[in-house]
Amino acid sequence: MNRTIAIAVAWGLLLGGGMAGASITPAVAGHTPPSADANETMLQLKQAMSDASNGDSKKAAPELDKVIASPDFDPLPAELRFQTLYVATIIAFQDKQFDKAHRLAIRATGFDQATGAAWTARLFSALYTSDNPDAGRCVEAMAKQWPEQLDNVRPQGMAQTHFALRAAHEDDIDRAMLDALFDANWQAQYSDYDTLWRDLALLQIEHNDATRAATVARRIRSAHAAMSMRIDKRFDPITRGQSQAFDVDHLLDAEIQAARARVKTHPDQLRLVQRLQDLLIEKGQNAEVLSVSDAAVAHAERGDGEKTYTDFSEAYNWVLNQRSLAFAHDGRWDDAVREMARAARRPEDGGFNVSQSINLADLLADLGQPDKAAAAIVESGEMSPNGHMQLEYARLQIAIEKNDTGSVAKHMAYIQEHRTDDIGTWQRALLKHGDLDAAAALLIQRLQAPDWRSDALAEMQHYASTEQTLAMKTMEQRWNAVTSRVDVQTALAKVGRVERFDLVTPAF
Repeated sequence: MNRTIAIAVAWGLLLGGGMAGASITPAVAGHTPPSADANETMLQLKQAMSDASNGDSKKAAPELDKVIASPDFDPLPAELRFQTLYVATIIAFQDKQFDKAHRLAIRATGFDQATGAAWTARLFSALYTSDNPDAGRCVEAMAKQWPEQLDNVRPQGMAQTHFALRAAHEDDIDRAMLDALFDANWQAQYSDYDTLWRDLALLQIEHNDATRAATVARRIRSAHAAMSMRIDKRFDPITRGQSQAFDVDHLLDAEIQAARARVKTHPDQLRLVQRLQDLLIEKGQNAEVLSVSDAAVAHAERGDGEKTYTDFSEAYNWVLNQRSLAFAHDGRWDDAVREMARAARRPEDGGFNVSQSINLADLLADLGQPDKAAAAIVESGEMSPNGHMQLEYARLQIAIEKNDTGSVAKHMAYIQEHRTDDIGTWQRALLKHGDLDAAAALLIQRLQAPDWRSDALAEMQHYASTEQTLAMKTMEQRWNAVTSRVDVQTALAKVGRVERFDLVTPAF
């Protein structure tokens, strides 16, 4: 979620919706006249509203706090109390007082007068305070009553909430949220977010509603989501005998066609080029991965990339990243290194490029060049847990290539300790280290764990082949040795199946 945009939207909805001219309701005839203290509170509120409407939030915030804490606040008309709490919510959010904003937003949305914009403010503050159950309730309320407000929330926010609820096993809240989104016909631009419909279908199956699950599944456009359902026996009630509805090749072709159309319609958006590259790589169409991005490279070399593309600074490094992958899949290793190195030299989110530096280190380590790999790594103090795992894995590869047993032990210990941050990286680390018994035990554990099963099954499928370095071939041989074990096959047979797909996926 873009915080600046979120604040601007909420602030605009607030002050642009008549709040600046909110009037103080006079005493109603026949009622007890307000006390002197009540009159003082109303005057303070009027001043606070005036300051807020003039953009003086530093002055308005303490004034509103005083009004809300006053014993004369509760007798005020409900509409006025709602407006007061709403203004205070937005100011607190703007001042990065997210806990305070969340508390105020909860109170504001408790009124019948609460608007969709108020629920949006509550959702933003819930996301910033990591109150995922409340975020789920907010999305549900918005989808049911103010579906137009969902346009103010980026799909990443929806996905973040869903995955957090799933990890916390808050299934009832998660199901209610996803059901409401589905009924509101919410749809993200990219099919990547179709995993939400996949997971909703599973929740419906688990509640013995296969009919609803099948209805939800028909909205899926993602080849990867469809594949994950075909190979997972939990989805058998809706996938068996429905191969046409879950035709992975057909869905991927449709995704590519839609991505090409978006690139043509929005030639100034480089992220759309990168999205098309992603899909073309999966299809093995490496030449087109390069051709669709040649223009971006030319603009970059001429120095007019930022004038040509609105998102050049954010997306160009990933365009180069995908070009590197395409070269690697064709065995053009020098070209792959050159493109990834160019990508790594570009800033990421305004700072050091951690993502591509790690990817470059991985590539160089796979090519048996550990010293160059070590030199490629750029550290950053601000990394996600997943990012730290990727960094440690790159260092592990380098240490193994250098036969540095002390460093190998250090990096293996870190990855093991933090394995739940990225269990797939722990799987790769065990393979890289040659611990095949431990790798098999972990794979069985992942197959048995509902939260890890989908990724484990996806990794076990047979995919289209690409060119490989010696290190890549060694990893594949180890993986095949692990997956062919009787104990692994027995665990697999209980929960899923292996098929062959004409897709390219990143190798171990």
